Amino acid sequence: MSLGHALAYRLIQMARREPVFAVLAAIEKSQWWPEERLREDQLRRLRQVLSAAAGAPLYRSLWSRAGVNARDVRRLSDLPALPRVEKDHLRSDPGSVRVPGHGGPLNVHVTTGSSGVPLRVVRSRLAGACGRAAQIRGRGWFGVRPGDREVLFGGLALEKQGRGRARLIDRVMNRERLDPFDLSDERLARCVETIRRVRPRFLYGYPSALAILAAYAERTGAGRELGLTLVQCSSERLYDHRREIIRRSFGCPVADEYGAAEVSILAMECPRGRLHQAAENVYIEVTDPQGQPVPPGEEGEVIVTDLNNLAAPLVRYRLGDRARAVQDSCPCGRGLPLIEVLEGSSFGIVTIPDGRRLSGVIFYFLAESLITRTGAGLSEIVIVRRGNRFRAQVVPRPGADPARDCEDLRRRLAEILGAGAEVEVAQVPRIERRGGDKYRVLVEESP
Repeated sequence: MSLGHALAYRLIQMARREPVFAVLAAIEKSQWWPEERLREDQLRRLRQVLSAAAGAPLYRSLWSRAGVNARDVRRLSDLPALPRVEKDHLRSDPGSVRVPGHGGPLNVHVTTGSSGVPLRVVRSRLAGACGRAAQIRGRGWFGVRPGDREVLFGGLALEKQGRGRARLIDRVMNRERLDPFDLSDERLARCVETIRRVRPRFLYGYPSALAILAAYAERTGAGRELGLTLVQCSSERLYDHRREIIRRSFGCPVADEYGAAEVSILAMECPRGRLHQAAENVYIEVTDPQGQPVPPGEEGEVIVTDLNNLAAPLVRYRLGDRARAVQDSCPCGRGLPLIEVLEGSSFGIVTIPDGRRLSGVIFYFLAESLITRTGAGLSEIVIVRRGNRFRAQVVPRPGADPARDCEDLRRRLAEILGAGAEVEVAQVPRIERRGGDKYRVLVEESP
């Protein structure tokens, strides 16, 4: 562990007024509470959130139309009486969940998630601290502590300004960041050499890209000599075959992390291989299509309530993932409820016409960089592939000139896809979505 980096991280959190380590000390204790006590704590937090949410325009409108109010929720089991919040509510009016008069500093996140549609989320600094504390706690289950050397195989910004900010953050975090987009053997060889040089304690990134890196490391005999303590996967579903190749190649535990930009960490995997909900931070429901709970063990939709964000509460927010609630207790002894995620984001690996392999995440980063930049002329982007033809469908932003962004998108797609790819950008009034609520930026169709 680098004590200097750990101290720098603590000082930054203090300067930002984020009580990460005070929260961490509390949840290190509460993780051992029996589930009944955790549920009591969730109910206490939920009542505070509902009281705050009652002042936000969206909830006043939704609850009034449904003929319900916060006082109707006396137990956790009463929560399904309240209407669900959809992503479109936040897209159409992101300020509608803001609580008037809420003081204190805020964090603002603008993300496209996996949809190619911008989503602006406001969270209190306390809520941000709770998410970071849950992540630190989960890594600590494997002996990883703040300040330990890390290699991040993901999250590489496409814009110069974003990359400069990322380099500054990485320096403080004692982290090396590697390009997760180009998965050619030449690039993978450089990644392995960087990991060998910096000797990180753990590796963190997208499971689809990490599996390709692990396969290369195994093929060249480099995996086990890298000395990793942990490989942690995030941002898309960790399938069993990917977990196995990563574990076998690097010779260390592979742990999953389940989160969402809107609410931060939802669950972390323990050394016994079970996914524990961050019960101090979120209340998770698994429901049928009408938003009513399904029995433990049955598949359903994930509905989440943030228990700490009093500035812009998310109450019964429909994530678009599918999961099962698990009734069992975990052999690790923690009382945190268990969940099994069945369907979430999946970036995948894309083989482009010139034969190179790319992580599909590059298309999400491209869409996000164009949609969220200052003066953006586009509000939605979806790329439809048919063989070697890539047709980007874009929705112009009302009142903006989309010409510059359309040409920028066409040029950057051509650079990414290389020779042999036909690239076209078409303006459309709206984009017809298919496949339920987990929208995609890249849609592949059979020629």
